[in-house]
Amino acid sequence: MFKEQVLMALDSLRANKFRSLLTMLGIIIGAGTLVAVLSLGNALQGQVFEQFIDLGTRRIAVGPGDPKAKGARDVPGYGLLSVQDYAALERLVAARPDLFRAIAPEVAVPTEIRAGTVSIKALLVGTNDQYKQIQTVPIASGRFLTPADETAGARVGVLGSQIAEGLFGKDVADQQAAIGRTVEINGQPIEVIGIIRENGGPYATDGRVFAPVSAVRLRLVGDLDLPGHGLKMTGILVGLQSEQVVESANQAITAALRAARGVPADAIDDFKLDVPNSALSVLGGINRAITGFIAVVAGISLVVGGIGIMNIMLVSVTERTREIGVRKALGATDGDVLGQFVLEALAISLVGSLIGVGGAIGLVMLISLATGIAASISWVGVVLALIFASAIGVGFGFYPARRAAMLLPIEALRYE
Repeated sequence: MFKEQVLMALDSLRANKFRSLLTMLGIIIGAGTLVAVLSLGNALQGQVFEQFIDLGTRRIAVGPGDPKAKGARDVPGYGLLSVQDYAALERLVAARPDLFRAIAPEVAVPTEIRAGTVSIKALLVGTNDQYKQIQTVPIASGRFLTPADETAGARVGVLGSQIAEGLFGKDVADQQAAIGRTVEINGQPIEVIGIIRENGGPYATDGRVFAPVSAVRLRLVGDLDLPGHGLKMTGILVGLQSEQVVESANQAITAALRAARGVPADAIDDFKLDVPNSALSVLGGINRAITGFIAVVAGISLVVGGIGIMNIMLVSVTERTREIGVRKALGATDGDVLGQFVLEALAISLVGSLIGVGGAIGLVMLISLATGIAASISWVGVVLALIFASAIGVGFGFYPARRAAMLLPIEALRYE
């Protein structure tokens, strides 16, 4: 009996193809929108976070602790960072590629840089080639630091846009011509190997000069060593694989540093971590708001589609009143008629949702190919679309079906 009802429901759809398609339109749009939004949501979130990487969403910055903090241990060098801390974190990064992608030291010293008779103040930053994997370093001319520069302790430097403009002028050609020229820091010559484009923001490089750590320590600035600890560091930047691993990475770094520094279990951290929780919260909130808004639009489309199903089913009941009377006169029960019309409403919503899901999958694949966004189909979204569409179909189709089931056979047969 159930099989016959299903076949009759499909026959009813085929008998009025165009009307059925118009009835499905709201369901098609709603289901397709839901699948497309959920499929593209994570990929778009990654793209949005990529644009805001300079907010520090994919890095944790390790800095010295506050020696005056409540509970601080009264020992020399409390809170300072050294090369030993960097070595401990370097081992952690190598051991946990699932969490970390790069690590870069920062030895920052205010200084003065001179080119000919022109002299300006700058922040000299000793770092390595991995810095550009953690923070955006848009090179306008030349190149950034390499491992060979660090190994050789090369006297080379990469200038921020503000420094390049102050030394060589605003003309782009003049700045490009500066590549290979020599400037002086603390009386020591360094070769300009790169110039960085302007990139404002909380971690801007505009007023900085980047040089290899080894050159900063041995050739450009003195008195950077901590007795018994090696090179003193301003900070250590640790690049993360994604925003999703922030909490795990935070715990791993904290545990590694406490162990390396011998911090007792009952003592506070003698270092501090700059974790991008606030930036992630803001960006995540924006993404959730946009996704939620579009999902609401998809839900409205589904409800509108359900209203269309109710309307067309009421029309169908009116058109088929005599058919209902004949079926009930031949022995069909109220339940048989109710099931028949509910199945027809369910068939309309299911077929419509399948069309919408198919269209959404095609659209997601097309967008992925056209834009290069690594989007994957959200099968959770597909299941939700089918379930919601089915619920909408049954819910809005029940009243017309019940109205058909309550018709008296004699009145239905006499209907003109």
